[in-house]
Amino acid sequence: MSTSSTRSPRADQGVRRRDEFRVRTVVAAVAIQVWPLLAFLGLFLAAGLAWFARSGDGVPAEMAWWLFKPAALGLAASFALHESAHAVFLKRIRTVTHIAVDRTLLRVSVVPQGTMTARQVAGVAVAGPLSCAVVGAVLWLSAADRALAWWYFAHLVFLLPFFGDGRVLRHALRAIRP
Repeated sequence: MSTSSTRSPRADQGVRRRDEFRVRTVVAAVAIQVWPLLAFLGLFLAAGLAWFARSGDGVPAEMAWWLFKPAALGLAASFALHESAHAVFLKRIRTVTHIAVDRTLLRVSVVPQGTMTARQVAGVAVAGPLSCAVVGAVLWLSAADRALAWWYFAHLVFLLPFFGDGRVLRHALRAIRP
Protein backbone atom coordinates (compact mmCIF):
# COMPACT_ATOMS: atom_id res chain seq x y z
CA MET A 1 0.00 0.00 0.00
CA SER A 2 1.18 3.50 -0.77
CA THR A 3 -0.36 6.64 0.61
CA SER A 4 -1.10 9.78 -1.27
CA SER A 5 -3.48 12.56 -0.43
CA THR A 6 -2.00 15.33 -2.55
CA ARG A 7 -2.51 14.00 -6.05
CA SER A 8 -5.73 14.92 -7.78
CA PRO A 9 -7.71 11.99 -9.16
CA ARG A 10 -7.35 11.46 -12.90
CA ALA A 11 -9.21 8.81 -14.87
CA ASP A 12 -6.19 8.09 -17.09
CA GLN A 13 -4.24 6.89 -14.00
CA GLY A 14 -6.89 4.26 -13.25
CA VAL A 15 -8.20 6.26 -10.29
CA ARG A 16 -11.74 5.32 -9.28
CA ARG A 17 -14.10 6.74 -6.72
CA ARG A 18 -14.08 4.65 -3.55
CA ASP A 19 -17.63 3.41 -4.12
CA GLU A 20 -16.89 2.51 -7.75
CA PHE A 21 -13.58 0.74 -7.08
CA ARG A 22 -13.74 -3.05 -7.43
CA VAL A 23 -11.37 -5.55 -5.81
CA ARG A 24 -11.21 -7.44 -9.10
CA THR A 25 -9.32 -4.41 -10.44
CA VAL A 26 -6.48 -5.25 -8.05
CA VAL A 27 -6.56 -8.93 -8.94
CA ALA A 28 -6.47 -8.05 -12.64
CA ALA A 29 -3.51 -5.70 -12.10
CA VAL A 30 -1.54 -8.47 -10.37
CA ALA A 31 -2.44 -10.93 -13.14
CA ILE A 32 -1.33 -8.43 -15.80
CA GLN A 33 1.92 -7.92 -13.90
CA VAL A 34 2.84 -11.62 -13.88
CA TRP A 35 1.11 -12.92 -17.02
CA PRO A 36 4.34 -13.53 -18.99
CA LEU A 37 5.65 -15.81 -16.24
CA LEU A 38 2.34 -17.61 -15.85
CA ALA A 39 1.93 -17.98 -19.63
CA PHE A 40 5.40 -19.45 -20.01
CA LEU A 41 4.93 -21.87 -17.11
CA GLY A 42 1.43 -22.72 -18.34
CA LEU A 43 2.83 -23.66 -21.76
CA PHE A 44 5.55 -25.69 -20.04
CA LEU A 45 2.86 -27.49 -18.03
CA ALA A 46 0.73 -28.09 -21.14
CA ALA A 47 3.74 -29.55 -22.94
CA GLY A 48 4.48 -31.79 -19.96
CA LEU A 49 0.88 -33.01 -19.88
CA ALA A 50 0.93 -33.62 -23.64
CA TRP A 51 4.14 -35.62 -23.24
CA PHE A 52 2.51 -37.61 -20.43
CA ALA A 53 -0.56 -38.33 -22.56
CA ARG A 54 1.58 -39.49 -25.47
CA SER A 55 4.32 -41.43 -23.67
CA GLY A 56 3.04 -42.19 -20.17
CA ASP A 57 6.11 -40.46 -18.69
CA GLY A 58 4.86 -38.04 -16.03
CA VAL A 59 8.21 -36.57 -15.00
CA PRO A 60 8.06 -33.48 -17.29
CA ALA A 61 4.49 -32.74 -16.16
CA GLU A 62 5.51 -33.05 -12.49
CA MET A 63 8.48 -30.75 -13.05
CA ALA A 64 6.27 -28.20 -14.77
CA TRP A 65 3.72 -28.36 -11.93
CA TRP A 66 6.50 -27.85 -9.35
CA LEU A 67 7.28 -24.56 -11.10
CA PHE A 68 3.75 -23.47 -12.02
CA LYS A 69 2.16 -24.07 -8.61
CA PRO A 70 4.36 -21.70 -6.55
CA ALA A 71 4.26 -19.07 -9.31
CA ALA A 72 0.47 -19.08 -9.62
CA LEU A 73 -0.73 -20.07 -6.15
CA GLY A 74 2.21 -18.70 -4.18
CA LEU A 75 3.46 -15.58 -5.92
CA ALA A 76 0.49 -14.27 -7.92
CA ALA A 77 -2.33 -15.34 -5.59
CA SER A 78 -0.62 -14.13 -2.43
CA PHE A 79 0.08 -10.69 -3.89
CA ALA A 80 -3.46 -10.45 -5.23
CA LEU A 81 -4.75 -11.25 -1.73
CA HIS A 82 -2.31 -8.80 -0.10
CA GLU A 83 -3.31 -5.82 -2.25
CA SER A 84 -7.00 -6.82 -2.26
CA ALA A 85 -7.02 -6.73 1.55
CA HIS A 86 -5.66 -3.18 1.45
CA ALA A 87 -8.42 -2.25 -1.03
CA VAL A 88 -11.20 -3.84 1.05
CA PHE A 89 -10.12 -1.86 4.11
CA LEU A 90 -9.77 1.36 2.11
CA LYS A 91 -13.28 1.00 0.69
CA ARG A 92 -14.64 1.02 4.27
CA ILE A 93 -13.06 4.37 5.13
CA ARG A 94 -15.52 7.12 4.17
CA THR A 95 -12.89 9.86 4.03
CA VAL A 96 -10.96 8.01 1.32
CA THR A 97 -12.48 9.52 -1.80
CA HIS A 98 -10.61 7.69 -4.54
CA ILE A 99 -8.49 4.55 -4.91
CA ALA A 100 -5.95 3.84 -7.63
CA VAL A 101 -3.88 0.83 -8.58
CA ASP A 102 -0.28 1.85 -9.21
CA ARG A 103 1.85 -0.53 -11.28
CA THR A 104 5.57 -0.32 -11.88
CA LEU A 105 7.94 -2.88 -13.32
CA LEU A 106 8.23 -4.92 -10.11
CA ARG A 107 5.35 -3.66 -7.98
CA VAL A 108 1.58 -3.37 -7.79
CA SER A 109 0.12 -1.27 -5.00
CA VAL A 110 -3.15 0.33 -3.99
CA VAL A 111 -2.98 4.10 -3.55
CA PRO A 112 -5.69 5.90 -1.56
CA GLN A 113 -6.64 9.52 -2.05
CA GLY A 114 -8.36 11.47 0.64
CA THR A 115 -7.76 11.63 4.37
CA MET A 116 -7.29 8.95 7.01
CA THR A 117 -6.52 8.97 10.69
CA ALA A 118 -3.23 7.47 11.84
CA ARG A 119 -5.13 4.45 13.21
CA GLN A 120 -6.85 3.91 9.87
CA VAL A 121 -3.52 4.17 8.05
CA ALA A 122 -2.00 1.59 10.42
CA GLY A 123 -4.98 -0.73 9.97
CA VAL A 124 -4.79 -0.58 6.19
CA ALA A 125 -1.01 -1.09 6.25
CA VAL A 126 -1.23 -4.31 8.27
CA ALA A 127 -4.33 -5.64 6.45
CA GLY A 128 -2.38 -6.96 3.44
CA PRO A 129 0.40 -8.83 5.24
CA LEU A 130 -1.92 -10.14 7.96
CA SER A 131 -4.48 -11.46 5.48
CA CYS A 132 -1.70 -13.45 3.83
CA ALA A 133 -0.46 -14.68 7.22
CA VAL A 134 -3.97 -15.95 8.02
CA VAL A 135 -4.11 -17.91 4.76
CA GLY A 136 -0.60 -19.21 5.43
CA ALA A 137 -1.69 -20.35 8.90
CA VAL A 138 -4.70 -22.16 7.46
CA LEU A 139 -2.52 -23.91 4.88
CA TRP A 140 0.05 -24.79 7.55
CA LEU A 141 -2.34 -25.97 10.26
CA SER A 142 -4.52 -27.97 7.89
CA ALA A 143 -1.36 -29.52 6.40
CA ALA A 144 -2.95 -28.83 3.02
CA ASP A 145 0.30 -27.47 1.61
CA ARG A 146 2.99 -26.35 4.03
CA ALA A 147 5.42 -25.34 1.28
CA LEU A 148 2.78 -23.04 -0.21
CA ALA A 149 2.05 -21.62 3.25
CA TRP A 150 5.51 -20.08 3.34
CA TRP A 151 4.71 -17.92 0.30
CA TYR A 152 1.92 -16.38 2.36
CA PHE A 153 3.92 -16.13 5.60
CA ALA A 154 6.63 -14.30 3.67
CA HIS A 155 4.33 -11.29 3.36
CA LEU A 156 4.96 -10.49 7.03
CA VAL A 157 8.38 -9.26 5.85
CA PHE A 158 6.60 -6.31 4.23
CA LEU A 159 5.89 -4.96 7.73
CA LEU A 160 9.60 -4.22 8.14
CA PRO A 161 10.32 -0.47 7.96
CA PHE A 162 12.22 -0.56 4.68
CA PHE A 163 9.19 -1.87 2.73
CA GLY A 164 6.16 0.25 1.84
CA ASP A 165 3.72 -1.25 4.35
CA GLY A 166 6.29 -1.13 7.13
CA ARG A 167 7.24 2.46 6.35
CA VAL A 168 3.58 3.51 6.35
CA LEU A 169 2.97 1.58 9.59
CA ARG A 170 5.99 3.18 11.29
CA HIS A 171 4.81 6.69 10.37
CA ALA A 172 1.27 5.91 11.50
CA LEU A 173 2.44 4.52 14.84
CA ARG A 174 4.58 7.59 15.41
CA ALA A 175 1.55 9.79 14.76
CA ILE A 176 -0.63 7.77 17.15
CA ARG A 177 1.80 8.14 20.07
CA PRO A 178 1.15 11.27 22.16
